[in-house]
This record gives sequence, structure tokens and C-alpha cells, in this order.
Amino acid sequence: MNKLNPNPEPTVNTPKIVISADIGGSETKAIAQIYPSGVPIVLAMPPEIADVSKTSVARFVPNSYNTSIWVGMGDEYYVLGALAKSVFAGTSALRDLKSHYALPKLAALLWLACRQFQFDTNNIDAFIQVLMPPGEISNAHNLGKKLGQSLNRGIVTPTNKLKGKLRNFHVAPEGSGIMIYRSRTLAASYTQKNIGLLMLGYRNASFVLSQKGNPALAETTDLGMNWLVQQFVQRTAVGLSKEDEHLVTAIIAAGQGNFEPLRSLSRQATPEGVSADLKLFQNILPEVRSDYCRALVRWIRNIPSLDEILICGGTADFVKKELTDHFQNEGIPIVWNGGVQFPAPLDTKGLGERVADVWTAHITYILMLDKNFAYDRKQDLVPDPNKPRLSTPTSGLAQLREYAKKREAEQPLNS
Repeated sequence: MNKLNPNPEPTVNTPKIVISADIGGSETKAIAQIYPSGVPIVLAMPPEIADVSKTSVARFVPNSYNTSIWVGMGDEYYVLGALAKSVFAGTSALRDLKSHYALPKLAALLWLACRQFQFDTNNIDAFIQVLMPPGEISNAHNLGKKLGQSLNRGIVTPTNKLKGKLRNFHVAPEGSGIMIYRSRTLAASYTQKNIGLLMLGYRNASFVLSQKGNPALAETTDLGMNWLVQQFVQRTAVGLSKEDEHLVTAIIAAGQGNFEPLRSLSRQATPEGVSADLKLFQNILPEVRSDYCRALVRWIRNIPSLDEILICGGTADFVKKELTDHFQNEGIPIVWNGGVQFPAPLDTKGLGERVADVWTAHITYILMLDKNFAYDRKQDLVPDPNKPRLSTPTSGLAQLREYAKKREAEQPLNS
């Protein structure tokens, strides 16, 4: 991985692109910006990926960079997102570690950022942060070296080669951004509390424990939304596919009392058959949901005594009632998403709280870069159009800057 010099010389006329990425099981999410003064944007990409031959991708031109995404690194070519799923039978590769396909996904995000910012992809300086489950941190340490080598040689894309220098590569545990954000909210009392962070994603669930301000425990389990989906498909046994893009949204809608989307999942040819399937779905789903929540609670019961718990992730809302009941019975206060409010102007993809973790991690990463480049940030990352140009940083930025200064010795900008 790369390490920044204490006082790096700016590269003349070379754009600096900063990306913080969360390679999720249901969607790859990222925050990207031009450093130092660019306004961040949200990048999103479906999780499907397929390894293909060079000749297979030659016919796909970037008529839409949201659907024609592919990268070539050396002899390896990968198609991602909607194109991977619709043409190449790509999958979300949930059985693989996140680090397994992280390299092509990060390369694709870089290309998407260049397209959004309308940069020439032949000469960029890249600063990349990637979030990984606590149990996969060590697996990600070689990613930076491989990505840097690929950028030096040039990554083949639908437009032209993506070339440049990887100036920094940083691996952070999932949830670290939210935990740091919460530490600033609590100020001095943070070091007096035992705080748990429960992250419920599509692929897995992770738990991080901070005891009196010190990292004490990090665990990852397979109990993501995918576990529930698989159980629902198996128990209904009427030919459903867990790869059906409508399955999760139908299950979530049913969890909120709207069972009509489940009807469209049926593959029966008659109205009577569809009605029979719908009745089956309505009977099976509560059982599966109950079993999923019980499994989560069994896992959570192994957690030491907590003063509060932070809960985040796209799956958390689906089991919000059950988790609320459990922690209320245990007398443990819940802080949903760590109290993070994602700026509405940035929510162009409608992801809301699903990007709370990568957003707060991005803020922390930007502040690390500011320190390294001795950049005195005067403006909010997301400027308020109703404020004067020179404003006092808000939305947690000022607090996080103070926090970063206090942790300079603990968190040097190394990869």
C-alpha cells in the first residue's frame, strides 16, 4: 500500500480524485470528490460482476456509463453492474470475500468518477479508501499494491485507458466512520461508555465494540439479509430465484404490511395458482423473519454489557421492531445510524441511511488528507447555498476536524 510523504509536492495540472467505497452485497456505494474543494457526489453500482474475455467486451460502447461498465487489467477483464447481470449471467458473488472482486470494482468506480467529473482518464492522482468487514481487513492489504500497479500500466475501460498514480490507499473497518462520528457527539463521555455498533448488510452482519474508547471486539457473521432471502426461497419451494431483483423489495414491502408485491413473484400460470402462492408467501415470510431475528438475537446475546448500541445498515430497518423490542427489554438505548444525518443534497441515488457509514468514513478520510496537505478547510464539504461563501464548517465537520487533530499520533496518513 502507498504512503504519503509528510509534505507531498502538488502534481501540476493533475486532478486529485478521492473515493471512499463500500463494496456492499446489494450495491456498491461510494463517495467521490475532486480534492480539495470539490463537492462530493454519490456513486452507486449494482453488485453483479462477471469475468469475461477481452473480445466479449469489445462491442460495448459507453452509451450509458451506468449500464456499460467494464474494466480490463492485464489479461483479466470484468463486466460489472447491469451489463454483467443482463448479458453475462453475472452474480453478486456473495459466497466470496469482499476483497475477491474489490480490485475491478474499485477500478470501475475510478472510471465512473472520471466520467462524472469529465476528466481525462490518462493522468490522475487517486486517493482510495475502502471499507471492509472486520474479519476481512488483512485480506485487503494487497489491494492497494495491485491497484497502484494496474493504474501505472493503464486500466482498459469502455472509453480509453485509465492511468495515473495511486497516492494513497486506506483500508478501514466497516462502521469506523459512524463510531468516530458518535465519539465526537458524546465528547468526553465516549471514554466512559461501552458502545456497540451493529451493522446489518445484505451479505453479512458485523459487530464492533468500543470499551471506554478503546477497540475491544470485532466480529462478522453470515446473518445478512441474504440469509433470510435464501431461507424464504428454500421454504416456499415454488421456483423462486434468490437472484430475482424484485425479491428483496417485495419482502421488505411485505414486512411493512404490503403483500401485493409478493404476488408478482409467483410463476404460476393461473389466477388460482398465483393466489395459492401468495397465501404460501404470507404464511412462510413471518416464520422466516422470526427465525432470522432469533438468530440475530442469539448472536447478539454473546455481546458484553453495553451502555448503548448503534445500529446501521440496509437490513436494519426491516427488523427494526424486533431489534427495538430486544434492546428495550435489555435496557440498552439504541442510536440508529449513530445519529448521522446524510446531507439531502447529496442523496441523488435515494440511498439515504445506507450511505451513512461510507459518508462519515469519507469525512474522516478527507480530514486526514487535509492534515497531510496542510490544507486549511474553510468551507463545508457540502456548502449551504443560503450561507455566505466563508462559513463555519457544520454537519459534524468542525467536530471531526478537532477529533482528527487529537488523534494525529494515532492515525497518521498511512495505508
